[in-house]
Amino acid sequence: MTSPAPPKQRGRSALGKGLGALITAPKYANLHDDYFMCRLEVIRADPHQPRQSFDDDKLRELVASIKEKGVLQPLLVRKGDQGYILIAGERRLRAAGLAGLTEVPVVLKDVQGEEAFELALIENIQRDDLNAIEEAQAYQRLLDRPGNTQEVVARKVGKDRSTVSNSIRLLRLPKPYQRHVVDGAMTSGHARTILSVEPALQPQLVEQILQDDMSVREAERAAKRLKSKAAGPRRQARRPLEPYFQTIAEELTEALRAPVLVQSRGRKGKLVVSFESIEELRTLRDRLLAPPSA
Repeated sequence: MTSPAPPKQRGRSALGKGLGALITAPKYANLHDDYFMCRLEVIRADPHQPRQSFDDDKLRELVASIKEKGVLQPLLVRKGDQGYILIAGERRLRAAGLAGLTEVPVVLKDVQGEEAFELALIENIQRDDLNAIEEAQAYQRLLDRPGNTQEVVARKVGKDRSTVSNSIRLLRLPKPYQRHVVDGAMTSGHARTILSVEPALQPQLVEQILQDDMSVREAERAAKRLKSKAAGPRRQARRPLEPYFQTIAEELTEALRAPVLVQSRGRKGKLVVSFESIEELRTLRDRLLAPPSA
């Protein structure tokens, strides 16, 4: 099935104004000027889009709003081999289907896969639609592209470099703790607090946060108590190399652009390098096997 040709139809000026405001670069200006009505059945979600989780309560609220007022802002799509591939607006697409609509307003953009990902990332970040882990993963994927640095990525999404750096740091959390952030049991503030203590203390801190439903401030105080308790002479004698191992982990994380954890027992231990997909694993392999610079 080929992509149906979009009918030439002029959109109302108010329709889609939000998307035009979100994507502020000149080459994306005036996206809201033209749109067409497209059947839901020919639009498919991009499996690589940054947003992977959806709040059921907010989705039901959007369904109710669409039933009453319709879809007030067009979805952004690109042509695929069959139909259209969604760039931005998956929550609106899902809600429209649940509301019983058969077609939605869309804006067609001529972009390739990675540029489409950047558009989706920008829209989701500006709308605060990504949870903290999804945002960190999206930044990391952009960093994996040749020529991208944290400064470049920060400019593309309109954020400070420190914001991007602090976000990516969340990927150092073990996967089970990341899941608590995705599920909403913990916030990014909780995650950063957990990262402030050494790995051996993290399980205890996570358990306290979840069991006592701690605020971020309460979690920070609990972290200080744990670190103080662990800082006694015996603890220092048993783990004198811990600061060194932590430094090595941070340096490897920066070099590999992937979360690295050093798990040590005395002077022995192992490296744990995390990856999210086969594509990321292949990228790590290429980085590790690349010949040294002359």
